[in-house]
Amino acid sequence: MDFQNNSDMGTLLLAMLLAYAVLMPAVSAEENLKTGDKPSEWEQGLIDALNSNTENLSTDDVIADYCKANRHKVSMPKLDTASDENNSRTYQLKDGSNITFTNQGYFVIDNLIVEETNNNTVQLNNQKNTIQLNSKKSEMDSQSLVNPDYTSTLTHSVSEYNFLGWKLFTVTTEGYFGYDHQSVQPYHLDSWYVHNMPLNLWQISNWEDGEYLTSNNTAEVYGQGNFHYGFEYRGNSITVQNYYIKVYLSCDRNGNYGTHYSITDLNQKLKIGPLNLEF
Repeated sequence: MDFQNNSDMGTLLLAMLLAYAVLMPAVSAEENLKTGDKPSEWEQGLIDALNSNTENLSTDDVIADYCKANRHKVSMPKLDTASDENNSRTYQLKDGSNITFTNQGYFVIDNLIVEETNNNTVQLNNQKNTIQLNSKKSEMDSQSLVNPDYTSTLTHSVSEYNFLGWKLFTVTTEGYFGYDHQSVQPYHLDSWYVHNMPLNLWQISNWEDGEYLTSNNTAEVYGQGNFHYGFEYRGNSITVQNYYIKVYLSCDRNGNYGTHYSITDLNQKLKIGPLNLEF
């Protein structure tokens, strides 16, 4: 790949530096240190702000206000965070949601809404989903339940924020499960995503959702896809962030359900294409 002139190179590098400094997650000075389960001062302050919220603001507003007021406590981003990618800390908030801090400087809030569903509604949904299962899926993806019970309708949402207090995206999946203590059947209702980054830079590819029998004893409903963004200038491209995100619910044959998510960084360092130089 040949750059047409020095100004092209300068424009591309300037865009890269601005994107990395502003949009990529950063780390606070305290998060540069190895920490145990105890939250840092910055983290504890955000937890306290979310738990108190005496003005009944939205979660997004509380986070934005706190991050703006405490921006001076945030340092420049670390360029190589591969060794710390599994170092995260999760705490439960007063409203029942969870907040997870990472050493990459972003944090995640996940929340479960349990909607009590009457038995007639469950049976109607079950009949509808059974028709869909029989018409679209093989017998391996469905099981016959004997006198089943059903979970409530479960809605699991996962939102990621950066150190500026910007919500980057939210991924949600919704469904319920039938179970008879011998086997379990998943019923996926809906999955969706909202990308909230300023300038709407996210591109989403390979999106898929549905239900899945992991075994006779456990099942999932899920939504997953590739979230990525970058810049291109006269044929020269920069990939800034590239995540594969999965948000899902699981349940066993006894009706014990749980929430899960994974955010896999597929591009931990900035890449310039087509040469794929790493910085």
